[in-house]
Amino acid sequence: MTALSPKLASELALFAYTIGRGGSNPEVDLSSYVKKRFKFQNDAHSKTGGYIFNKQTGFAALGHGDGIYKGDAIIAIRGTRLTSGHDWATNAQVGLTGSDNGQIVHSGFQRTFSLLRPQLKKFLDEWRQSPNRGAVHCVGHSLGGALATLTADWVATSSYTSNVQLYTFGAPRVGLSGFASANTNRTNKNYRCTHGADAVPKVPLWPFVQSPYKGFEFRLDGGYGICYKAHGMDPLTGAVPGYLNTAKKEDWGSLQKAASDYLHPVRLDYNKRYQASYSNYWVDRLSAALITLLKDTGHYVGIALQGAISIGVSLYDLIAQALVKIADAGKTAASQVKGLLGHMLVFAGAASSEVKDLTYKTIRDIFNKMLKRLYRSVNEAIKRSNGL
Repeated sequence: MTALSPKLASELALFAYTIGRGGSNPEVDLSSYVKKRFKFQNDAHSKTGGYIFNKQTGFAALGHGDGIYKGDAIIAIRGTRLTSGHDWATNAQVGLTGSDNGQIVHSGFQRTFSLLRPQLKKFLDEWRQSPNRGAVHCVGHSLGGALATLTADWVATSSYTSNVQLYTFGAPRVGLSGFASANTNRTNKNYRCTHGADAVPKVPLWPFVQSPYKGFEFRLDGGYGICYKAHGMDPLTGAVPGYLNTAKKEDWGSLQKAASDYLHPVRLDYNKRYQASYSNYWVDRLSAALITLLKDTGHYVGIALQGAISIGVSLYDLIAQALVKIADAGKTAASQVKGLLGHMLVFAGAASSEVKDLTYKTIRDIFNKMLKRLYRSVNEAIKRSNGL
């Protein structure tokens, strides 16, 4: 069982961005380092290994291992924008749906994956006939990382192989805790790579969580605050190194790890709200505070279930409705809600951080302020990343 090295995984993630560029031959951009380890057919037929060229479903490179990876399959998916007329990087009104395996995930990510799935199936059905088949490696950057996550989860439960390995760079969160936990358990290895100032891995916000669940991620860059340049895949990002530059290692053990400490319980004091700042650290703190509040009051599971079946209502509409009920339940609960909202306003850079009431309108307005500021940075990062 041989995992891709950080260098190999990052080069494959970058290679996926060459797919669909004006009908050119993507293999021209394939490094000799990758060519020694994986082979790709120079055509668009996903059955035998090649490239998926489709502006509706996305772009991916599908190949077969060579050398120490003989018998393995590679699925490298590029980051792009979602289909169906909206852009996930600007649309903070998140919808929920069931994944192929029944867990709750981001509806836009799942919809785009479902369009890719038939072509992926053709490729893997052919690969499965090999008597010496090994691992399936799923790789992606940005949205490609989200789609690679859904792909790995689907492959792991489709009887193709018991060895599925996932490698993501700057990928957003795909689902709620049930999906993240199941995905972590189903994949043999889950290498989630992030940069300290990259906001994309922090969204969608609450109550989405990352995979690997309750584990750690590889923090390839120690940046702080929030900087759109931190999301770049290639090294051409000015003073901020891209994921390719920071992953040039042959051993995962040589990379720095960061714990998923945003899952620890957090309760915020309204009077200390000015300690908040516009940073990824506070994205995690606010996420943890909301999850803690919803779990303390028994609303977490209900919101997830209701969000998966509601039509025309966003996840954050449901959360705002729940916070109103929580605030009405008693003084202690209302104080916890107010503490969360006050910190959100400071994070959002609002002219006033005073929470005057706990009505649905006020709560939804505060959510909108915070989401608008955060997704502005996310959208800028997506626009400036490779191939967009």
